[in-house]
Amino acid sequence: MTEEKESVFVDFEPNDYIIRLSPFLDQSGNWTGELMVGTVTTGENDLSDDDHYSLMQLTQLVCASVPALEENEIVRKILSEIVDTNNKQNTEVEVTLTKIEEVEDNVIKVRF
Repeated sequence: MTEEKESVFVDFEPNDYIIRLSPFLDQSGNWTGELMVGTVTTGENDLSDDDHYSLMQLTQLVCASVPALEENEIVRKILSEIVDTNNKQNTEVEVTLTKIEEVEDNVIKVRF
């Protein structure tokens, strides 16, 4: 009997460009550290040829960042700094958006 894998289907917009990271697993189901990186778009994509090729080029550049991160310390440092800055900004926004004003039994009053 063969083991069937369950596929996960997610709704995408017709003009979405998706980057797919598929990890390689060992016999125990642990990630080996290797990835298959690919791009996907829908068959219903109705962008012009020029727009399609431009967006596919951008998508492929983002995919190419994976080996660039592995091979180039400067690229890795630059992208890590961008991620760290974005994470810090997102955390600061979340903290400032919600302030608990009052807690009474199971009612919490917040200020945004």
